[in-house]
Amino acid sequence: MTKGINDIAAAIASDGEKPIAVAALIRKRADVMFEIGQAEREGERLRTELVHLDAVIRMFRPEFTTNELPARKSRPTKCPYFKHGELTQRIYDALRVAETITGRDIAVAAMTDKGLDPVNDQTTRTDFIRRVGLALNVLQRKGKIERLGKGSSLRWKLADEAGIV
Repeated sequence: MTKGINDIAAAIASDGEKPIAVAALIRKRADVMFEIGQAEREGERLRTELVHLDAVIRMFRPEFTTNELPARKSRPTKCPYFKHGELTQRIYDALRVAETITGRDIAVAAMTDKGLDPVNDQTTRTDFIRRVGLALNVLQRKGKIERLGKGSSLRWKLADEAGIV
């Protein structure tokens, strides 16, 4: 008779302290190992698909080499706190009011508006500051805002000809 993971977990857990917690952790470990096996099989399937795609491409272009092709980059993860375009709008609103402002000030104001604690929630504050900084750099490259200063004295302002209303 074959023992299942629940039987094994119960047998191991019953020997010591906190048997329920140990049994749950053993079951969780088994789940993670199962997911790893699935991911490995999916990786193998995708590698096989790549080999087939390369072969078909070489039928049309015999000189084709994979060295020429960069891997597609993943997009940054979406932040659950901002809907599409909200961060850019917050930046423009802040710059209209204050004329010049730091990215940190924009991030702290956004956290406060959303009912988050910028003083005690350092992880979320760091994430907000990073996202605001990335958005500010994109707007600067588009010519919509200007960078004033460097380092800790870095401030931002709307570009003179930004065309923002």
